[in-house]
Amino acid sequence: MKNSYILFVAVILISSCTVSTNIQYSAPITELSNSELANFKIKDDQVLYMDKAVAKIGNFEYEYHNGKYTMEVSLIQNSAMYNEMTEKIVAFMATRYPNAKIEVKVNRDHILDQ
Repeated sequence: MKNSYILFVAVILISSCTVSTNIQYSAPITELSNSELANFKIKDDQVLYMDKAVAKIGNFEYEYHNGKYTMEVSLIQNSAMYNEMTEKIVAFMATRYPNAKIEVKVNRDHILDQ
């Protein structure tokens, strides 16, 4: 009887837990228009958008796995949060390095704050 009571209480506690589902995701930007691409350029180790630094180019890594080389380009975004510019940086760098894996690091992800 005692085991049944403990099981009943455990089921009630577990079923009363709620999960926040108000996080909204939109489809990521995977391509930029020609006019948007024209706003980007690379100067030294900086990615500029409308002549303002938006990211710093970090390491280039080369991986070899299963007979295939893969290049990875790492960047650090100047903004502290994942936002639309993060996706634009990825899309821009993907046009510069179409066969590379593009990685943009942000200091803080706003999803953690929700």
